[in-house]
Formats: sequence, C-alpha cells, structure tokens
Amino acid sequence: GYCLISVLETMKTYSAEEGLTEEAVVTKLRICRYHHLYLHSSLRNNSSGTSRWGEFGEGGLLWGECSGKSFEWFDGNPIEELLCKVREIYGLEEKTVFRNVSVSLEGRPQPLYLGTATQIGVIPTEGIPSLLKIVLPPNFGGLPSLYIRDLLLNPPSFDVASSVQEACRLMGSITCSIPEFTCIPAAKLVKLLESKEVNHIEFCRIKNVLDEVLFMGSNAELSAILNKLLDPAAIVTGFKVEADILVNECSFISQRIAEVISLGGESDQAITSSEYIPKEFFNDMESSWKGRVKRVHAEEEFSNVDIAAEALSTAVIEDFLPIISRVKSVMSSNGSSKGEISYVLIDEICRGTETAKGTCIAGSIIERLDNVGCIGIISTHLHGIFDLPLSLHNTDFKAMGTEIIDRCIQPTWKLMDGICRESLAFQTARKEGMPDLIIRRAEELYLAMSTNSKQTSSAVHHEISIANSTVNSLVEKPNYLRNGLELQSGSFGLLRKEIESVVTTICKKKLLDLYNKRSISELIEVVCVAVGAREQPPPSTVGRSSIYVIIRRDSKLYIGQTDDLVGRLSAHRSKEGMQDATILYILVPGKSIACQLETLLINQLPLKGF
Repeated sequence: GYCLISVLETMKTYSAEEGLTEEAVVTKLRICRYHHLYLHSSLRNNSSGTSRWGEFGEGGLLWGECSGKSFEWFDGNPIEELLCKVREIYGLEEKTVFRNVSVSLEGRPQPLYLGTATQIGVIPTEGIPSLLKIVLPPNFGGLPSLYIRDLLLNPPSFDVASSVQEACRLMGSITCSIPEFTCIPAAKLVKLLESKEVNHIEFCRIKNVLDEVLFMGSNAELSAILNKLLDPAAIVTGFKVEADILVNECSFISQRIAEVISLGGESDQAITSSEYIPKEFFNDMESSWKGRVKRVHAEEEFSNVDIAAEALSTAVIEDFLPIISRVKSVMSSNGSSKGEISYVLIDEICRGTETAKGTCIAGSIIERLDNVGCIGIISTHLHGIFDLPLSLHNTDFKAMGTEIIDRCIQPTWKLMDGICRESLAFQTARKEGMPDLIIRRAEELYLAMSTNSKQTSSAVHHEISIANSTVNSLVEKPNYLRNGLELQSGSFGLLRKEIESVVTTICKKKLLDLYNKRSISELIEVVCVAVGAREQPPPSTVGRSSIYVIIRRDSKLYIGQTDDLVGRLSAHRSKEGMQDATILYILVPGKSIACQLETLLINQLPLKGF
C-alpha cells in the first residue's frame, strides 16, 4: 500500500497514514489543502529498476492527480527527510520538534470510494451539488461542515464512532440551554499566538471557547456530552486529556485572559464626552484602542488621554466659545437692524410686578439673551431666579463680596464668583435710619416665614411619598421597580427568576383551563427554560411550538411565539443592543396554543408590574 505523510508547520505536528490504496491517496490529496507536494522516489521505481515515472504511473489515478501539479522528488527516510524540508522552507531551527499525531487505521472502517465521494459532492466537483449542503442546516458551515466531511472520508474506529453517536443522542434529549460552540481554526490561532499578533477580538473568542467548556463541565446534562466528545477530540488533536484536567486548565486560562482583556461594560473604558465637543471627535480618537485591555495595564496612557481631553475641553470653553457667542450675537435677529453686537445693562429686572411671575419673566429674558449670545450685565434681588430650570451656557453668576466687621456683615463693593441670596436688607435699613423697633419686628416675621416655608416643603414631600406608596401597592411590582434601583448583575438575576415564576404560573393556569375544556388532549408539564447571553436553545426545540420572553438589559420585555426558536432568537440578537439579551421559553402543544399564551402574557405581565 501507499503511505501519506502530512506535516502541519503551524501546529508542529505530523501524521503518517500507512496501508492506503491508490484511490484513498488520491481522495486525500483532493480534499486537503497543502502548500508543497513531495513524492518519494520509490513511486517511480518499477520492477526493472528504471526511473521513469511516466512509464510506471501513466494512466493511473495517482499519476493523473499529480502530473498536473507542481511537486518535487525526494529520497531517504520519508518522515525525517520531509521534516527537514519543512524546517528549511519555514526557517525553523534544526532542533524544532514535531509531534506525531498519527492515528492507527486498525479497526477503522473503509472510507468512501473516490467515485462515491465525487458523485455525492463530498469532494468538490464541478456540476455536482454537495449532499452535505442539503442534509445539513442552512447555517451549518465552516469548520463543523468540514468535520462532518472528514468523518465520511476518514471514518473513525468503532469506539470513537460510538462516542460521537452517544453525544448526539444525549444532545437531542437535553432540556437545558447549550453554548454557542465557538469555532476557531487551530492552525491560525497558534500562528497568531506564536507571532504575538493576537488582538483583543481573538482573545475574546478564545475566552468564549474556554467559557463554553466550563459551562458544559458545570452542567449535569452537558458534562456527560463533554466526556463523550473527548475521544473524537483526541483523534483530531492527538491529545488525550481527562475531563477534569481540561476544565481546570480552561478555568485558569480564562481567568488570565479576563485579567488583561477588557470584556466590555467597564466604566473606565468609556469614550470621553464633552458638552461642547462633537462626540464623533472623541469616538474617532479613542474607539480604536479603548475597550481592548484593562486600564490597570495602561494607566499612564489612559491618564494622559484624560488630561489632554480635559485641557481641550477647557480651551474650547475659554477661548472658542466666546468667539462663537460674539458671532451669534452679530447674526442674531434680536440685534439692531445693522446686526451690531447687543450690549444690555439691566438693573433690578422685573421689579415692578408680582414676585413669582416676575421671577419667571426675568428668567425667560436671561435665557433668551444667553441663547443669542448677548453681552451684558443684569442685577436683581429676585433670588428665586436661581432655582428656575434655566438652560444657560454662557452666563456667569456674580455676587457682591461681603466681610464681617464687629460681628456685622458689611459689603466690600467688589464682585466675586457665585450666587448671592442675601441682600443685607436689615443692615441697609438700619444704616438708612429706619426705627429699630420696626426692623426687629421685620426680623421676627422673616424668621417665622422661613420656618413655615420649610415645614410646608417637608409636608408636601411627605404627602407625595405616601401617595406614591399607595399607588404602587395597588399593583404588585417586582422588587427592582419598587426600590427604583438600577439593574445590576445580581438584581437582573432576581428579575429573571421573578419573571420566570410569573410566566410559569400564568401558563400553567391557562393550560389547565384548556385541558378542563378539552381543548387539549393531555395536560403537559410547564417547564420554563432560560437561555442566557452567548447561549442557544437545545436541539429538542427544533420544529416545536414555543412561547418566549426576551428580557432586555433595560428591563423591557418582548413576548413572542414561534416554531423556530433558534432562528427567531438569532434574528432578535442580530439587532443593536440585543446581543446579550436573555430569553425564557416554554414548549407548548401546537401553534394555536402558543398564540393564545402569547396574547395572555402580553395582557397579564403589565398587571404584574412588568
């Protein structure tokens, strides 16, 4: 028979398959991708000792496969000589060791014949559709599809095949959610790691694979599948690893990656923002590097960027905005007919009318002048203006400076930054000669008025609190709504369990009612299953009706029904902001029942506070 030796430079592995037929060699050459092809000189030596490849091989399958390709002849020990050539081509050191991952053909069934593999399209052939594309799901491609093809062309031993079959059987009967099963080409990954060119995206993908192994190892149903998959994995990788060792190593590496790589949602990775600088500017400057590694590993660089951003914002506010304000005032419709800059001086604005409404009118005037970029000075004793929700961008508040002399507050007649709420009315009245009796009574009235104002304010707030409590008690709300707390990871878990409990109760009651009315033949068990971020429903949901509730991170719910839960969930998660959404689903007997439960949940969940 023939011997086919394959060397994978990136993985530093080689395999030698012996005892192959000519047809088997040709089949493998057609399905594998290789950069260099070497033929051993023994192939062209016929019984007479001549060395003419054409005379011996012409017309044969192997000759026909190789004659149209670029190849080289070599002599000597096949494995040693081939490894030497690989080291030479890729510039590897002479002591570089290649690991033998050869799999014995003993006990393995015969592979597909070349003609059969060609006729069913397993080997890509022009004009012949691939059977795999027909029997496998539409979204089933890439590495998984290649693995199925290799199983057909290179059938494993009976023990390994039994493990694959048992894993499939277990997968078809589980009820829990399953991981996404991230697929990464091993050779590409090793090459990037060796050259230290792995970016944060690849590290996140590696962590996804590790976390999926941990997820399977921690779940009773999935751990049995994980154990069964170790045998076929050993055939592909050449490594025989025990499940507990695999889980421990994955846990260690996942933690190491998490210590370095930013995994999203970290507040110290947020793009800088400024009220006066377009967000697109900071996004262009920072989006290419923020969110890659944790800040602790580049604290100096992050700090320098923060300082530079603050300096830029200050420069814009102090140097650029005043220019813009003056330009706006020139262009303002509130200016003169010639468009000169408006300069306004107002003393005691709106003092000749009722205080509350006068305060609001004054606030509106100031807001408008600020908006058009007017320059001016306005004085007032209407201190309530400082409590109005004014939209001011270019206005500075100034106050009259004061100092205490002989226990009396005296004005300094100098302007200072800040808000002034004290007019020194009593001191001024005394200075102007108003009778002391009147001033003391005025002080008593002022004190009484201030006390009543505080008590009224407290009573109003207390009354509102009681009213809100009464309204909330009419409809029982989840804890996170009653407390008004922002959702955190812990509270999100509580919310999910609360929704799960309510949904299960509503569905059980409805199905029992339908059973009593003989609308359904049997009373099914209601099982609410959660599918978290980067998880998907198990295969048992395929082709079955279900209702589902999607819990978004903003606590909003989406309720739906479908006969294709995997496809529907994939469609939802393709939308912006829905990638990490959690889903709860319940399998039900038929689409009609699913539609009824969907309508019921849409109407009932708001009454439960959701």
